[in-house]
Amino acid sequence: MDRRVISLYLSLTLILLFAGCAGKSVSSSSGDQSGRAKAETIQPDAIKTVPPEQSFDRPADSVPSNRSLEPGATSDITDINALSDVFFDYDRFQIRKDAMPLLDANARWIRTNGSKTVLIEGHCDERGTVAYNLVLGEKRARAAKQYLQDLGIPASQLQITSYGEARPFCTQQNEDCYQQNRRAHFVAR
Repeated sequence: MDRRVISLYLSLTLILLFAGCAGKSVSSSSGDQSGRAKAETIQPDAIKTVPPEQSFDRPADSVPSNRSLEPGATSDITDINALSDVFFDYDRFQIRKDAMPLLDANARWIRTNGSKTVLIEGHCDERGTVAYNLVLGEKRARAAKQYLQDLGIPASQLQITSYGEARPFCTQQNEDCYQQNRRAHFVAR
């Protein structure tokens, strides 16, 4: 009788364990489809925080500028609109091909305005946990920073921060709006 009870408890435990894990899926933002997790090191001390009173939010009616500046050109638009945002795919932080020309133009502007520092803000849409989106936003900002550094922009001119989902550009709950929120936003100071 004791063996049956133990077997029953063991069977029920295994059933509950498998039933609880059956609905969970594992995904990777690194694009690794092999099922093995890649170890990543995040160094939060490298993130520059921006106090709320010094925030550089865009006005709600502003549109990201895609205007590129040639070296030596002057701009008649404000610094906040001189740099273009770049956008990311859902749950990804890799630089997309359509973002590369925008980052190239941002690099030209930064070179032309060598005395300026640029804060790269990583943003996410509202899907995912707050903690997950903060890390994803940081990865997006780091990816944009690395791209600019690869183009010769000194790291001393670039700072990053992550706002995760905390500062959406668009507040509707649809894919077009989510796409606008998955971005790296550039602020010249």
